[in-house]
Amino acid sequence: MNIDLDTHITIPDVVYTQEIGDETILLDAQGGRYFGLDPVGTRMWQLVRQHGALRPAYEILLAEYDVDPERLEIDLLALITRMIEKGLASVMK
Repeated sequence: MNIDLDTHITIPDVVYTQEIGDETILLDAQGGRYFGLDPVGTRMWQLVRQHGALRPAYEILLAEYDVDPERLEIDLLALITRMIEKGLASVMK
């Protein structure tokens, strides 16, 4: 699967999130899988859920964090790819 910053993401209805402090637990109620996110992953997830697209999330993260733009893109795409592979997100068609 080839995703980039212009990819739009949807979160299945069977995925539940619970924020605990500055971390998040994601649960796939259908598949019984769960995934934990650290504070940066949590912020990425919040923005992707809010915007449904990677580019706005990327631009906000770039403004919020002192990070190399290329590193941020790699990390964001890697996180979303893992979420897709685990059934916690899917690409909108």
